[in-house]
Formats: sequence, C-alpha cells, structure tokens
Amino acid sequence: MAELLIAGFAGLLLGLGVGWAIGARRTPDDPYREPLAGLASELDEGRIRGSRPGDPDAIVAVRRAVERHWTPGNETRQEALDQALGRIAAFIEESVQKPLESGKGGDAALMGEAIGRALGGIADLEFFLRDPITPDETHNLTPLIQQVTREFIEDWEVGVRFMAQPFPVRAHIHRDTFMDAVYLLLHNAAQFGGGAGSVEVRVEEKDGRASVEILDQGPGFSDEALERARDLFYTTRESALGLGIPFARKIVEGFGGNLELENRPEGGARVRLLLPSA
Repeated sequence: MAELLIAGFAGLLLGLGVGWAIGARRTPDDPYREPLAGLASELDEGRIRGSRPGDPDAIVAVRRAVERHWTPGNETRQEALDQALGRIAAFIEESVQKPLESGKGGDAALMGEAIGRALGGIADLEFFLRDPITPDETHNLTPLIQQVTREFIEDWEVGVRFMAQPFPVRAHIHRDTFMDAVYLLLHNAAQFGGGAGSVEVRVEEKDGRASVEILDQGPGFSDEALERARDLFYTTRESALGLGIPFARKIVEGFGGNLELENRPEGGARVRLLLPSA
C-alpha cells in the first residue's frame, strides 16, 4: 500500500514537472500584435484614429510619427497631379503663349521669331514627355561629352572646364539619349549655379564604373532639393517644368546606372552620373 502511495505521488510530481516545462516553453501573448493590426487596418481605410488606451509606448510613438508625416494615397496623387498640371500650364504660358502674343501686330520677321520660340517650347515639352531609348551600343564617353560641352557653350555662352582621363571611358548606352542627359545636367548646373564661375565636367573610369561629374560653384542644393530634386515636376524656378534631373535620371537608370546629387565641401553642387564600364 505504501509503495502504491509513493508511486502515485511520484507520478503526480512527474505530471506537474512536465506541465510546468510545457508551460515554460509557451510563447507569451504578443502585446504588439493587436495594436499593429489595428494601425494597419486604419491605414487601409485611409484614416488614423489616434492612440488607444493600453497601447505600448512604442506603438504610441509610431502612431504619432504616422499622424505627423503620413498622407492618404488619394490626397498624395491629387497633390502630384495638381503640381504637374500647374507646372505645365506655367511653362506653356511662358514658352508658348507669351512669345506668340509678343509677335501680334508685328512684321513678318517678328512674327516668325515668335512662332519659332513657341514651337521650341512645344518641342521641349514633347522631349520631356517621351520615353527614353534603350542602350544599343558601346561608346567611348569622352568624345561624346566633349561634343555636348561645345554645343552647350555655343547655346548658352557659359564657361565649361573639361577634364578626362587619357584613355577611353566606355559604357553601353544609346548615344543621342546619353548626350541629351548630359546636356540637361549641364543646363541645370548653369541655371542653379547662380552665375558664379564656370561649370566643371570630369570624366573617368574607376572601380568598374564610368563616372561623369558635373560641378558648379553656386550655393549648392538645399536640404529639400537634395531630397526632392529627382521628383517629377519639382523645381524652385517659376515657369520651369522641373523635369531636367528626373528625365536625366530616367535615362541613366535605363542604361543600368544611377544619378547621385550632393553638395561639395568647398561649396557648390555635384551631380555624378555613374554607368557600368564596358
């Protein structure tokens, strides 16, 4: 009888031990699961209701950050559309409407000049709205950039210093589209360099990549411009489209490269076009 009692007591202890071990392995309830699910549901609905009683401090902090910086998708799309339409309207007014109005009542030569400027504005708009052409050949970039630089100097009478390595810097590109991108970046440097000195162009091959740097001596990018300059229709100039850097970026990325923007420690801005070497 005593042996049965001892055996039963031992079995009870064993059962309690196993139960405790299983309980110790059980994962405790996640305090973040429900609050995060609620926040996700609110974001899907397009609204934030604010923190709820009992939310962990980390969830409260996330909610506050979202409330400060989040915008519902439909509002963001509408804002982007309004900005785009406003930029296009201002560009058409400045580059098409005003030239045509200036030629009214003038002689044939004046009217012809006005029509030419208006057609040029329309051509610029069409240029930005077209899709870039994909790369088709391997080229030495140095003579192409030299050609673009000469054309840019003739068009805008801006001083440009050109420096390149003595050996070819090759990349797989579409020639004319690549030259368009470089011209846009030169124009951007001249426009935003504040007329301070010349624009500098450097071409080199380093670490398996072809690099084209365009530097100006102006005030550099603002914090907002560094963050948003690649966005379509972002610009700080009235009547400008804000498509120069975004279009150049689209071209470069289509060639498998990327476009970097930064401020130089000594002053001025640097735009670096990087492509895989070929």
